[in-house]
Amino acid sequence: MTFGPSSAMARKLEHWRPDELPSKGAIYAKYGDLPSRELAITSAAVLDVALAQLLTMRLVEHEREAGEFLGLNGDGHAPAGSFGSRIQLALLVGLITPKDAAILRGVKGLRNLFAHRVHIGLLSPEAVMVTTSLHTLWVKTHTAVVETDACSEVSAELNRLRPHLALHEYASAGLLLSIFSAYHAHFHQLHARIARISGAFSKEGKKK
Repeated sequence: MTFGPSSAMARKLEHWRPDELPSKGAIYAKYGDLPSRELAITSAAVLDVALAQLLTMRLVEHEREAGEFLGLNGDGHAPAGSFGSRIQLALLVGLITPKDAAILRGVKGLRNLFAHRVHIGLLSPEAVMVTTSLHTLWVKTHTAVVETDACSEVSAELNRLRPHLALHEYASAGLLLSIFSAYHAHFHQLHARIARISGAFSKEGKKK
């Protein structure tokens, strides 16, 4: 399903480009030099938009209903118009696992800190609490998300980051970039194989 100019639901959200899969190096080059506030907000925004698009492909095919429910017209009060509600819906329709949901909620939590507070940085106690929790979750989860033979090497790198999370911003930024690049690639893979839910009274639904 596409939401173009002729769509019944005018899409105000940016369109995620699943056909463009930047390498980890390209993502680091594009986002690695962003200030901590911009990095936290932008990385979450990209994953949020990607999740919204994947959900449109997963839900029963009713374009207007899906668009209004997901807030694709920019309505933040839509039932699934926020990053948090989209994470929950993605979990409930089988797009992501509980571990994925925990990671994405950590990214959302970090985004919220920077979006709603003036005096905040990656070394602020509140941010360190989130990044430390994220680190623990990511070390346990990334091997299932990153489908590569280099997982053991990545694990070693991640473990070396932990003691630096409260001392150096580069450590927290590196952790966030690692999560961001991995889920960007993971969502790209999901886009290619996602299946739409069939209505209970459709012919497909009756056969099941």
